[in-house]
Amino acid sequence: MAPFNKTRVLDILFESEARLTARAYIREIASECGLSPREAKKILTTLVNDQTLAYQDLYGSTYVMESFSKPVRITDRFIISPPGTGRTPHGPDDIDITILVGISFGSGHHPTTRLCLEALDRLFYISPGRDALPGKNGGDIGTGSGILAIAACKAGMATCRAWEIDANAVSEARQNVAANNLTARIPVIDSLMSPDGLSLGLITANLRFPTLKQIAPLIRAALLPGAAIVLSGIRTWETQDLKTHYQTFGFTPLWEKNKKNWSVVIFKYSG
Repeated sequence: MAPFNKTRVLDILFESEARLTARAYIREIASECGLSPREAKKILTTLVNDQTLAYQDLYGSTYVMESFSKPVRITDRFIISPPGTGRTPHGPDDIDITILVGISFGSGHHPTTRLCLEALDRLFYISPGRDALPGKNGGDIGTGSGILAIAACKAGMATCRAWEIDANAVSEARQNVAANNLTARIPVIDSLMSPDGLSLGLITANLRFPTLKQIAPLIRAALLPGAAIVLSGIRTWETQDLKTHYQTFGFTPLWEKNKKNWSVVIFKYSG
């Protein structure tokens, strides 16, 4: 097989707004790179064999996705690693997050998970920085796999409560927390989030737009003045409405980013 531009081929998949079946991906590779379908199929096979990509069976169709059977860099600092790979040395500032293969949301495949991790990377290491957060206790609403709570603690929070109401997700989140040796710092709470008695410096919530609007007063009641929140699960066309809504509760937008028509926003709570 002739050499190919791996970055160019992967960008076709990663920049697609919709899931691509194996057949559709082969067709896109052939079209984008001026190759025959047979040559494009060989490229896909090579990427699957070297564990860069993987096949996923869903609703009777086979889709292509990024493989997490080996460590995958998500941001400048956060790397998602499967269990059993150990702590492979990367850069001095890299943070490994172990995530087990499961069905709960937050494996790293979805754009909103990546956006939230990018937001946490920026929040802790660029602006305003971890020292600007009031207190060292955080919360993650609708934690799914637990990935955001784990990332927050590994980036500098002393604790991070993780609320989840789906029984499967609760079980998987607890396993992931344990795999990262954070059981003592991340209680996975099998209930809806309640602000009673909380004084948090950070909250993350990767939920859909109607839910994020509904829980705005609960989030405000749980925060210390000067705290930050990271919100995602919103479409790009919903972002302005979300910002307007949260501004009425005393939040100021600090930063936002879009990926595949999804958005993330960092807000600061003025108190």
